[in-house]
Amino acid sequence: MNLTLTEPALNKLTDIPPGHLVQLALDRGSCDIVNNVYEMKVIPSRELQAHERGIEYKGVTFIVDDDFEDAYDHELTIDFQKNAFVFKNKNQTFNNRVGLRFL
Repeated sequence: MNLTLTEPALNKLTDIPPGHLVQLALDRGSCDIVNNVYEMKVIPSRELQAHERGIEYKGVTFIVDDDFEDAYDHELTIDFQKNAFVFKNKNQTFNNRVGLRFL
């Protein structure tokens, strides 16, 4: 999967404490196949489960489900605009109101 972050998004994620990562879990109960990530969760580092994999981008580590890339056509850009994260790729915007929650 090609995952990139814009400078505004990367700057916003610099608040993540050392030893933590960002979990991007799809909302399996959502009827909307496009807007199925509503928040990114900052969690303490842990071992990956069998259905997960890690993606690192400029020092930020993300945990995603194995089928995560299928939902985003194998390309996801995370931006930060108007006090929210925006999930998009070159073809469409998937969700423009993704929050960040520290657990």
